[in-house]
Amino acid sequence: MPVLDIRRHAQRRSIDDQQSALSTAGIAMCEKLAKSAPKYALVVSSPLPRAKETAQRIAGRLDAVEPGLLPDLGGEAAQLFGEMRTLADWERLIVRDATARTFADEQLPVWARIVARAGEKDRVLAVSHGGIIDLPAVLLMQLLRMPVDGPSLSYGDGISVSYAKAAPKALTILRA
Repeated sequence: MPVLDIRRHAQRRSIDDQQSALSTAGIAMCEKLAKSAPKYALVVSSPLPRAKETAQRIAGRLDAVEPGLLPDLGGEAAQLFGEMRTLADWERLIVRDATARTFADEQLPVWARIVARAGEKDRVLAVSHGGIIDLPAVLLMQLLRMPVDGPSLSYGDGISVSYAKAAPKALTILRA
């Protein structure tokens, strides 16, 4: 089964600058993650510098930039992003906000297309952004009948999704 590890970028220097590179703490986090990182057959990231740098520092390379990893979060999710402390907060948002549910539904096929570029026994690293990972991760947890608990995905955190026949079969939370 191919596996997709999708992680949130590490901390950036300036939260006010969309083009900001990683902070010293972000670089240190990537170096720590790189020490235990598996071998990746494919490494992709969103187009933003902090995501590209995170991928390069964890995996030692970046094979492709994937615009699908940077969709417009929009709606209530974008407005409440900083207030979402737990995965259960994201789950409640999916229940009450159709835009958030649609966003999550639309992101899952992006992940499936990325992992489909790898071989059957390969592992893929994708680096994206908070909220953009949390919403579809929560939806996937629901679909896989998993408990939705724990803190929201922070810098360097993510999920690992195992696929079989292009469908997600298992999910594990990855903490930095």
